[in-house]
Amino acid sequence: MNKTDKNPLKTMYAEVAVNAPVDDLYYYSIPEGMDVIPLQRVIIDLRGRKETGFVIKITPHEKLPDKLKELKIKSLIKTAEDFLIINENVIETARWMSGFYLSPFGETIFTVAPSAPRPKKYIHPFKHSGELASLNPEQKHALAGIESGIGKSSTYLLHGVTGSGKTEIYKHLVKKMLSMGKSSIILIPEISLTPQTLERFYSTFGEEVSIYHSRMTPGERLGEWMRALKGESRVVIGPRSAVFMPVKDLGLIIMDEEHENSYKSGNSPRYHARQVAFHRSKRENALLVLGSATPQLESYYYAKKNVFNLIELKKRFGDNLLPEVVISDLRAEKNKNIITGSLLGKIIETIDKKKQVLLFLNRRGFSSAMICRDCGHTFPCPNCNLSLTYHKAKARLVCHHCGYAQKLPESCPACGNIDIKELGSGTERLESILKNHFPFYRIERMDLDSTRSKNSYIEILQRMKNHEVDILIGTQMVAKGHDIAGIQFVGVILPDIIMNIPDFRSVERTFVLLTQVIGRAGRREERGEAEIDTYLPDHYAITLSAAQDYESFYNMEIEKREAFAYPPFVRLGRVVFRCPDIAVLTEFTEQVRKWISEEAGEFDGRAKILGPVSCPLEKLKNNYRHHIIIKSKDANVINKLISLLKNSVKKFKNSRLVYMEIDIDPLSLV
Repeated sequence: MNKTDKNPLKTMYAEVAVNAPVDDLYYYSIPEGMDVIPLQRVIIDLRGRKETGFVIKITPHEKLPDKLKELKIKSLIKTAEDFLIINENVIETARWMSGFYLSPFGETIFTVAPSAPRPKKYIHPFKHSGELASLNPEQKHALAGIESGIGKSSTYLLHGVTGSGKTEIYKHLVKKMLSMGKSSIILIPEISLTPQTLERFYSTFGEEVSIYHSRMTPGERLGEWMRALKGESRVVIGPRSAVFMPVKDLGLIIMDEEHENSYKSGNSPRYHARQVAFHRSKRENALLVLGSATPQLESYYYAKKNVFNLIELKKRFGDNLLPEVVISDLRAEKNKNIITGSLLGKIIETIDKKKQVLLFLNRRGFSSAMICRDCGHTFPCPNCNLSLTYHKAKARLVCHHCGYAQKLPESCPACGNIDIKELGSGTERLESILKNHFPFYRIERMDLDSTRSKNSYIEILQRMKNHEVDILIGTQMVAKGHDIAGIQFVGVILPDIIMNIPDFRSVERTFVLLTQVIGRAGRREERGEAEIDTYLPDHYAITLSAAQDYESFYNMEIEKREAFAYPPFVRLGRVVFRCPDIAVLTEFTEQVRKWISEEAGEFDGRAKILGPVSCPLEKLKNNYRHHIIIKSKDANVINKLISLLKNSVKKFKNSRLVYMEIDIDPLSLV
């Protein structure tokens, strides 16, 4: 039951943050006899539902807002636990994120903090040896350069070619921090990289290590969070959410593969772990190290301008040579199959040498689309208006954006013809073709479809390391950071797919993915090999990735960024308006257009507003989408402009029917 105090003048009130897209805190009275302290989790009645909230502040009756003093205010139901799971650093980080990303404060806190009701112990499956490898002269020089910034909120970009031994430098930095009584956070871009990184650090630092990622149970996540909060673990490893871990005496944040898009959240608040790491580094006086063989262009630009400190590793560890790469021009191929004759030959040759093959195709499923050969009918997703992908194993057409699925029809729904043909190819089809060609080879596929169970990606990678797999086929999952000694040959099939996405970062993404996946080959004594099969053999993203020449790629791409006013020469803000009703959305965005022309004049010369126009993916998850893009050299100008727009649209006609997505520093404009 909800209670109210008989003498409200003596009642204390809790200001509670709830997990909802609202900017305000909620007030609840504290029942007599209930012990409540700031930052504690409590159970509340929110519109008739029991919900969890965080007490931000305790307020006496006389300091309540005047409009609430005469109202009956609901009471807290109970405290969720008698200990705190957050501290002031967590609250401050949430406040900063809420202001920078223009996200509701309560929603942001629940993004930062774990949600489980009780902690559960996570069992580490690795052995602890305590060993730390020796560094070569180049690594020692890099380590000394970074260590010179200890005790300051310095940022270092560690730019090292693939296989140059960046991880060993990280481990020496962590050891230094532990000797000083300081904690470290090591961020990795993908959950699939967690086992490899955890094993390397756990083998050296043992129970000092915590792991934190979304494939753990909520109780395990809370258990590892509490270990960090209590100071029981001082080395935290995980994807982007690990940047929030409440470690004691933070001294170091490492962001490995800092170029990866997965560090950016796709949901509100749309934070980037790098930006949060910058903030924590400055506030807590910690060292920040960004590591990559292919840094994001903005990061390398800032390093060149001495905003960051640039440290470079130009040789592979052990002086191993970078892979020898062949570019195959598909325009000259008479055989239009997905696998060329030369690629088949390299696969056979590699496996005959008792080595392993990695094949990269950045498209899931059996085929990218289906078409009726008689009338040309295709099969679009009813929610997204994009082609459904055919998954042969399940005989289903699936949308990779919203998850809609349907059975493959026996005949065309438009004309009744039964001649339905596959267009394009995905990893599932590639796997099927290879199994037909090589029935005695051990072939595995690693993509989102094959790694849905909790430990499937761990098991696949372990089989690769144990040499129980001859050929591993995969999407971009296989391109990122894996160090598997047996991989001698890498085949890249149709990287053109990535380049054709209508986004200013598409060329950079193509170069990065190719450079990274090629770098998986020959990471030990014998030089690796790679082949790129493409219809664009002369494109600089292809030729320079084959040469592993980041510097030349950067010089070419940065000129285009400057010419067309894209980051790092401006900051970006993006606002997407979405609604299931296209007529309502169109009318609403016309009001936005009018607001821009009449009310945004004060930003002339300081910001450029593009749109509103339809998004490149206009219909997604049953919503039509229009957007505006804001360019400015000053992030504060973008923030202020969007804040004004956010407050203004509340008065627009049908504002409750249109959802507004805010993305500060977006990585994609699609």
